[in-house]
Amino acid sequence: MDELLGTTFGPYTIVEKIAEGGMGVVYKAFQESLNRHVAIKVLRRELTGDPQFIARFRREALAVAKLNHPNILAIYDASVTQGWHYIAMEYVDGGSLKDLLAQGPLPVEEAVRIATLMGDALDYAHSQGVVHRDVKPANILLTRGSPISESHKLCTRRRR
Repeated sequence: MDELLGTTFGPYTIVEKIAEGGMGVVYKAFQESLNRHVAIKVLRRELTGDPQFIARFRREALAVAKLNHPNILAIYDASVTQGWHYIAMEYVDGGSLKDLLAQGPLPVEEAVRIATLMGDALDYAHSQGVVHRDVKPANILLTRGSPISESHKLCTRRRR
């Protein structure tokens, strides 16, 4: 899906590819009207012909959009443009917990803080009827330059 680089999705211009998963690819995009970067998850083209995958993708957007928690990514938009189904969401610029762990073990205090923040986010999501089915270090995003107690977001991949 590198052919999407430089293209426009509604008010968003695709800047770079930042992640890839089974259902789609996540890109960094720029929203000129609000002078901000967003993340755009695009459903793989080969899945757009399958009504079940489209419905699952749509359910993910609807489920996550109803959540409002400081440690859960905000959803800005979900739509279809030029035949591509996409979800536009908050862009987090600090990499993932997987990236951080690749640098070596975390101090116990930091690991406990991260686990507590993620537990709070998951508890909130569950209280709203949303179950994250793919909790892993690659889906825990870090905000660059923020204190550890405020710096982790649960990525929206594969919730229902």
